[in-house]
Amino acid sequence: MKMKSIQHLVVAATLANGFLFGLNLNRALVAMPAWREAGVVEWARYSRHADLALQAAILYPLAAFSGVIVSIAAVWLFVRSPQRPRPLRIPLYTATLFAITGLLTTIKAAPFMLSLQHIDDDPLALQRAFDGFEFWGGVRGAFQILAYCANLWSLGAMLKAFRRSGETA
Repeated sequence: MKMKSIQHLVVAATLANGFLFGLNLNRALVAMPAWREAGVVEWARYSRHADLALQAAILYPLAAFSGVIVSIAAVWLFVRSPQRPRPLRIPLYTATLFAITGLLTTIKAAPFMLSLQHIDDDPLALQRAFDGFEFWGGVRGAFQILAYCANLWSLGAMLKAFRRSGETA
């Protein structure tokens, strides 16, 4: 029963971190390069209506926290389970570590985005906010992308372990 619950949690973590994977990939490869071209004033105006809107204030933390919570729950059940497929241990721990680190680096990225609420359209202040957000958002994004990749690794290890034991996944 615990292994089935672990399976469900790994799938849930993969879905939550997959959502963040897509957001971060889009931000790194499409949005931030476009904002560099458009300029920081336009970035700030857009971000005030998008990233600082109520929907984003609910959606982004919900996705990040849910990925971390289900990852931790999967590890917790795994540690408490009498049957612990050895190949699942490292990818499961790795995914959880990356998810937690991604969430923690938000502590550095978020203040730059939140500062847009108090900064007028001063290009120098906005450039500092943009540069800080781009850097720390990139670090955060890298960890969240790595968490998703480790989740995929966990899924593969889980399927392999179940095939070896003859159980159904």
